Amino acid sequence: MTEPLTVGWERLWRDEEIAKRWAEMPPLPEVVKMADMLEAEGRKRVLDIGCGMGRHTLYLAARGFEVTATDNAPSALSVCKKQLAEAGLQAELVECDMAELPFPEKHFDGVVASQVIHHADRAALQRIIREISQRLAPGGVFVWKTPTTRHCNCGHGREVEPGTWVNPEQEDGIPHHYCTEEEARELLNPFDIKSMCESEYEKDGRIRCHWRIIARNKNTV
Repeated sequence: MTEPLTVGWERLWRDEEIAKRWAEMPPLPEVVKMADMLEAEGRKRVLDIGCGMGRHTLYLAARGFEVTATDNAPSALSVCKKQLAEAGLQAELVECDMAELPFPEKHFDGVVASQVIHHADRAALQRIIREISQRLAPGGVFVWKTPTTRHCNCGHGREVEPGTWVNPEQEDGIPHHYCTEEEARELLNPFDIKSMCESEYEKDGRIRCHWRIIARNKNTV
């Protein structure tokens, strides 16, 4: 999984316009809510999967959390590191595959995966979600944002399996899996879903739709 994703993301993050747009985005409301929940419980360790330029990494570090941020694109981690330094903040930055998280089980109190783990086929996505559950402490909080089947890009390019599309014109060979509500709930079987909504916004006359989810880890083994 690593090679095509790494190449694709390296090209994207080197596009200054794309990088600037992502870096300036405010945190997801669900990430703010997760931070409030963990803060109230005195829990500190948070993992940001596919951190990119550091949108959520910087926010969580500024809130006082012990943040570990991963990405498979060195250019993204380089910018994230620079932004952390400029803000006087700290986080552990790790270059790794999202399907092979090199961390102990039950290590984190919260995990953020915003528009990242859907870059996989259905089986790989399921494995990644299980990995996340294993890395989360019991009752840990998982925030997941992922595109729905109503997203404007669903159905464009080449369908490699039901719900998984590769569109060379959209991104450089990066797969996208689009979930129905039923499928998203099935994939989140290791979790208790606390909130789930479908958000949408318009860009260039096209509608982009995403599931935004907060869930609690059920893993107690």
